[in-house]
Amino acid sequence: MSPGEDDDGDEYFDAISLDDDYVCNPPNEILEEEDDDVPVQDWPCTPLRKLELEYERCMKMNAEDLDSEPTIYIHEGSELLSQLRDQLVLLPELKDLSPSYDIETADVGEPGITTPDEEHKMRDILKYHRSIFLGDGNAAPASARGVVCDLDVGDAKPVAQRSRSVAPHLSMKVYELIKKLLEKGLVEHSESPWDSPIVIVLKKNGVDIRMCIDYRVVNTFIKLSNYPVPLIDDLLIGFESAMWFMSLDMASGFWAIRVTERAKLISAFVCPFGYFQWVRMPFGLKNAPLVYQAVINNCLWGFVRLPPEEEAEVDQDVLDFLQLECPGGDVSEEKVPALTDTMTVFQRNIPTPSHMGPVLGRSSYIDDIAHGAVSWDQLCEDLNKLLFRLRYWNISVSLPKSEFGKQSIPYLSHEISAEGIRPTPKIAKGVQDLPFPNTLKGVQSFLGSLNYYHKFIEDFPVVAAVLYELTDEQIRSKRDLSRAKESFEILTRKIVSTPLLRHPDRTKPFVIIPHANRWAACAVLGQEYDGVIHPVRFTGRVLNDAELRYHIAEKEVIAVLRVLQVFRTLIEGCPLEVYTRYSVLKWISQSKTADGRCVPWGVTLSHWNLDIRKVKKDEDGLAAIMGAGITPREHLDEVAESLVPAKGLVKTPPVISVEMLEDDFEGVVLSLDGAAKTSTRKGSCGCVLWKLPGWSVMEAQGFILEDVTVNDAEYNGLLKGLQMARERDITELVVVGDSRIVIQQVQGLINCHQPNLQRKLAECEAMKEHFTSLRLVHVKRDFNQAADYITSKTLMLDDSWTVQEEDERRHLEQVSKIPEQLMKSQASPAVDIRVPESLADVSFQKENVDVGSESAPLPNAARVIAAVTRSGAQREAEDSSRPPLGPLEYQAERWRRIKVHQRSEEYLAELVRFLKGDFESFSPRRLRKISKVADLFA
Repeated sequence: MSPGEDDDGDEYFDAISLDDDYVCNPPNEILEEEDDDVPVQDWPCTPLRKLELEYERCMKMNAEDLDSEPTIYIHEGSELLSQLRDQLVLLPELKDLSPSYDIETADVGEPGITTPDEEHKMRDILKYHRSIFLGDGNAAPASARGVVCDLDVGDAKPVAQRSRSVAPHLSMKVYELIKKLLEKGLVEHSESPWDSPIVIVLKKNGVDIRMCIDYRVVNTFIKLSNYPVPLIDDLLIGFESAMWFMSLDMASGFWAIRVTERAKLISAFVCPFGYFQWVRMPFGLKNAPLVYQAVINNCLWGFVRLPPEEEAEVDQDVLDFLQLECPGGDVSEEKVPALTDTMTVFQRNIPTPSHMGPVLGRSSYIDDIAHGAVSWDQLCEDLNKLLFRLRYWNISVSLPKSEFGKQSIPYLSHEISAEGIRPTPKIAKGVQDLPFPNTLKGVQSFLGSLNYYHKFIEDFPVVAAVLYELTDEQIRSKRDLSRAKESFEILTRKIVSTPLLRHPDRTKPFVIIPHANRWAACAVLGQEYDGVIHPVRFTGRVLNDAELRYHIAEKEVIAVLRVLQVFRTLIEGCPLEVYTRYSVLKWISQSKTADGRCVPWGVTLSHWNLDIRKVKKDEDGLAAIMGAGITPREHLDEVAESLVPAKGLVKTPPVISVEMLEDDFEGVVLSLDGAAKTSTRKGSCGCVLWKLPGWSVMEAQGFILEDVTVNDAEYNGLLKGLQMARERDITELVVVGDSRIVIQQVQGLINCHQPNLQRKLAECEAMKEHFTSLRLVHVKRDFNQAADYITSKTLMLDDSWTVQEEDERRHLEQVSKIPEQLMKSQASPAVDIRVPESLADVSFQKENVDVGSESAPLPNAARVIAAVTRSGAQREAEDSSRPPLGPLEYQAERWRRIKVHQRSEEYLAELVRFLKGDFESFSPRRLRKISKVADLFA
C-alpha cells in the first residue's frame, strides 16, 4: 500500500496551521452542527463517553454516505502487511488488556527429561514473583520506574495530516480497539497541533483488522538517539557451557514507558472518532526501541539505581534481596510523576552499590532475554535474581511467551541448544516453497532475508552473486534467468538444510579452511570436537574488480583475512589453525622481502597466532576430519561452475601482438574516437573505414552527440562505425580505438558497472552478431590521429558531417599512424642491414667463433630488427647499395643491440653492477633485494 492510493489526498502538510474551527472545536459545537439527535447538555466529561458519542456520530455519517463515498485504505492480504511493518506503527492485537493467568500453565521443563521436583522448584520461583507476570504478550503493563520517553523535534513546526476514511462495516472494530486503549489509560483525547493518520489493514480472513498509525512524517523531525543496540551475532555467543536455557519476553514492553508532555503531543493520531495521543510510549516512533533498550540494559547490568522518591514504592522483600536500604520519609505519589517527567534515572545518575552488579552477564535485544546455565539449580538461581531485578524496575513479563528450563529455546529467529545454533525451522521452511520473484524488489527482499542467515550458508557469496547482479529490466523481460533461477533453488534448499553451528569455545583452537574461486573468497571457521572439525561460522565476500585477477593462492589469503576481520572479537587471542592448498599464506606471514599488496597482508597476519598447514585440496586427511556441515572443496567448485556471474566471466587479457595484420592483409579496418565537454555535456565521435591493402579511406564521418560523457561518446563511435560497416555488407572487421575502457569492456576483459554504459554494451553485443569476425585492438591516442581529427572538427563545427573532399581524405591517410602499430613488417629471406660506422672497428674472426645453434640461420620472423617507417623508407634506397651482413655479423649486431638496451634499463644496470661486485651504491635494503634476483644469473 502506498499513500498515493488515498483518493481523499495523502499529501503531507508541513508547517501547516489549521483553522481553529477544524482542530480545536469542542465536541458540543460539532454535535450542534452535525448531529441534532444528541443533546448537547448531556455531553459527558469522561473520555469513554466522548468516544461512544463520536462513534454514534460517525456511524450515522457513514450510513448516509455509504453509496456516495468509496472505501479507501482498506486492503487484503499479508503482502501489504509485511510492507507496512517497516514504515508504520502496527498496533498489536488487543483481545484483553488484563488477561488472567495461572503459573501452573507456564512452560517449564522438558517432558520426560526434567523431574517433578525440578519443575516444582522453578514454579515456586515464578509464583513468588507472580506480580510482574501478565497473561498475554499484548496486555497493558504497569509503568516502569525511573524512566520516561521524551521526543525532541527541535524548532520544527507541527504537521497535521488529514484523517483517512474507514469503511462503515469496520468502524465498530476501530472503535472497540481505541476504547480498550482508553480504558487502560494508554491513550487519551488530544488537542495537539500534531496528528498522524491511521491505516486499516484487513487480515487474511477478511474480517479482522490490524490498525496502523502512519508516523513516517513525524519521524523525520524527531532527533535520533545514539544509544547502541547490541549486535545479534554478539547475543548468540556465550552458550558453550550451557545445558539448560530460558527465554523471557517482556509484555508490551514499549507501553511500560511513560512519555513526557511534549512527547504526548507529537504522538497524536487522528481517526474518524477524533484526536488521541499516547500516555505510554507507542510502537513505531523513532527512538522508542532505544529508550527501552537503555532501560533493560540498566536493569541487567546495574549501573544506576532509582531515586529515593521512587525507591520508596519498591516492595520491601525486593530491597532486602538487593541489599538496598529503604529510603526514609514518606513520599507522596503526586511528586513522583513530576520528578520523572523532568529527569530520568540516567540524568540523576545515582550509582548502584558495588554488590548490585550484572545479573546474567549478558544483554537483551530490546525486550527479548535469553540465558543458559550449566545446571538446573544454577538456572533457578539466575532466574530468581533476574525476577527480583525486574520487580525493582517494575518491568512486566509475558508468561505465555516465556520459556523456562528448556534444552533448546527460540531466540531472535534462531534455535539455541547445548549443541549449537540453527535457524528457526518454521522460518527456514517458509522459504522453501517461495516462487522465483517477478521483480527486482522481490529478489532484494529474498536476499535480505537470507543475508540474516548467511553465517549458516556455506559459500553464500558464490551462489548468490548471480542474483545480486540481476536488473529490474532483466527480471521483467525474463531474459537469461536460467543461472539466477538455479541459484535461487540452491539457496532455498540450503536454508532448509542448514548445518548446526557449534558454540564458539575460546578454550580450544579455531580452525580456518579458506576456499576461493574466480569471483569470490569464502572460508569456514570451525573447531575440532572428538577429532572432527565442525563449523562455527561461515563467511565470505565477492571479489572486487582488481582482486578478480589475483592468483587463486592470493584469493585464499583474502578469505583468511576476511575471517580475521569479521570474527576478530570472537577469535582474538586464540590459537588459529589454517588449512590451505598453497604456500603463499605462510610465505607472506614470514617473509621479510614481500612487497606490493603482500606487505599489508603480512602486517595483518603478524598479529595472529597462526599454525598454517598446507594440504593438497582435500587429500592428506582433511576430508576425513571435516564434519558433515562442511562440504569438500571440490564439490563446491562443481556447484559453482553452473553459477558463474558476470564477474566470473571476466577473461584474463590475452597476449596480443601489436603487429597483428600481415603485410598482404586484405580487408577493412575501423578506427574510432569520441570526445565530450564536461561543462555542456555535448560531445562528438568520429569513424573511419580503411580499405587494406593500401590504407585508403573508404568512408569517414563525424557525429554530434548530446548529453554524453567521454565514455558515452566512445561507445557511440563504436556503434556508429559498426553501423557504417553493416551498411556496406562488411562481415569481417578489425576495430581500432584509443579508449581502453570501451575496447576491453566489449572484449569482456573488464566489467561494466555504469547503467548508461551497460545499455551501450548491450547494443554492441547485439551488433556483434552481424559479423563473422570482429577483432578489437587498443592503441595509444598518438596513433589514432585520423579519427581524433574528425572528432575534434565535428565538435568545432557543432554538426555531423561526412568527409567528401579528396584533400581531407589524403590528410587522414597522412596523419594516421595505425599501420605502424597494426601491420607486421615485411619478412624477406635476406634483410639488408649495414653495420653502423660506429662499429667499423669491430672485426669478426670467423675461425674463432663457435658456430652453434645461436649462429644458425634465423627464421624469417626473427630476422626483422625494426619495422620500416616513413623516415626509414627514405634511407632504404641508400642502404640497398650496401652489401648484406652474413649470419655471424648479424648475430653480433643483434647481441650488441641487446647489450645497449640492457644498459639503458636502470633495473638491469643495477643488476650488472651487483654482479661486478660494485656494492657501494646500494642501500642495505636494496642490496638484499637485488641479491635475490642475482641468484638467478649467478
